[in-house]
Amino acid sequence: MTLWFTARGAGLSALLLLSVSTALGAVMTGRGRATDRVVWHYVHRITASLGLGVLLLHVATILADPYAHVGWKGAIVPFTAGYRPTWVGLGTLAVYTFVLVAAVGFARGRFATTPRGAALWRRLHSLAYLGWAMAMWHGFLSGTDSDVAWVRWMYVVCGVGVLSALTVRVSRIARPGLTRHVTPVAPAAQPLVGAR
Repeated sequence: MTLWFTARGAGLSALLLLSVSTALGAVMTGRGRATDRVVWHYVHRITASLGLGVLLLHVATILADPYAHVGWKGAIVPFTAGYRPTWVGLGTLAVYTFVLVAAVGFARGRFATTPRGAALWRRLHSLAYLGWAMAMWHGFLSGTDSDVAWVRWMYVVCGVGVLSALTVRVSRIARPGLTRHVTPVAPAAQPLVGAR
């Protein structure tokens, strides 16, 4: 039972951390003081890194638990798990998406050396929204705690938080007279400051 409780707790913790990171990523637009942007970028990265670490714990404990009926193939190949294959498959795709987004985020300094590269980086990094949505569906429809009141509230808070942050971002971009500015990053520079 310890593995199962750990897997469930790690899954919920990963969802919470990755929701915070996704929401922060949505509202960061390169405006404001440079020191404030640096702090928010660090918080965004830290919550994303912690979320990925806890996500790894979630996957590892699910694989180690013989009662989960997921198995290696079910964890690696989407939609082949013995337990709720559709919803576990969405979780597998969410993991792949978050790993891709993290790799692209880590390589921002290499991508964003030109305006075109920065635009490509932004499009790829925006896949975090898709990964987050798949993770929400995965957790809610394959999680065994989804009928528990506080867990449902956690899903609501995560959903409202990310969707509100995304609404703020879209409203900033769509504001009349506001031009989208893409700041290329020098190849050797740390990608902490600049437009997202």
